[in-house]
Amino acid sequence: EAYYQEAGRAGRDGELAECVLYANLSRVPTLLPSRRSKEQTEQAYKMLSDCFRYGMNTSQCRAKILVEYFGEDFTSKKCNLCDVCTKGPPEQVNVREEANLLFQVISAFHAETSSEHASYEDYGLGNSKQKKLSYKPNLFFFISRIREQSQKLMEIDRLWWKGLARIMEAEGYIKEMDNKSRRVEIAFIEPTEKGRKQLAFEDDKPLYVYPEADMLVSLKQRRTYSGFSSWGKGWADPEIRRQRLETMKRPRERKPRRERSRQQQRPLKLQKNLPWKSKE
Repeated sequence: EAYYQEAGRAGRDGELAECVLYANLSRVPTLLPSRRSKEQTEQAYKMLSDCFRYGMNTSQCRAKILVEYFGEDFTSKKCNLCDVCTKGPPEQVNVREEANLLFQVISAFHAETSSEHASYEDYGLGNSKQKKLSYKPNLFFFISRIREQSQKLMEIDRLWWKGLARIMEAEGYIKEMDNKSRRVEIAFIEPTEKGRKQLAFEDDKPLYVYPEADMLVSLKQRRTYSGFSSWGKGWADPEIRRQRLETMKRPRERKPRRERSRQQQRPLKLQKNLPWKSKE
């Protein structure tokens, strides 16, 4: 509601205006402290989650989402004003392999920890009863397990996995374990029956999705090398090793310092009648 109100202020003069929504993807979105009841706080986080997902969206008309959010009908297919309608959605990517592996890791964890003979030590949880009862697996826990199993997927960072988890939750493949948690994104994950039917087994059928905004940021931030593992493997090649060593030994050219003019070397003196001059 606040975003919709502020987004319309620039256009009150009847002229075209540009509205940009910024999001800090390095931290989890939270609410400012306020005196709210439990019900009000839960509703506020639900609204914040809707706004965050609206910002991460890259495939649906933003005007359509806003209008339908307030219970109105959007008759046009496109608004021809928002970034999605003017630039078009990004190219779809096949995430079948990543989605299958993430779901299998989640399902395997819940299957083993729910059995009487589950080995919590294998998951780094220790063997205390307290940890067995209170531990809730989050997305970062499953990402670490994927990196242990797949060398190929080590280069994918958390930002990309968070976007994929959001898509899988929206599709109904995974869900939140703790319904009482105050969250903007999925926190503690468990599989759904729909996910078991479609993602529990390896399948070559493509799963094309539109990468969301944080996933696109992750793809742009990918390093020149596919990962630290690829960098390490390169040293085994004599030619690559020779080239790298020569580059490291090559002396850097130092630019001569520019001589400061006498005017720059003189101490600055405050001129009279300047607003910041002291009265003393």
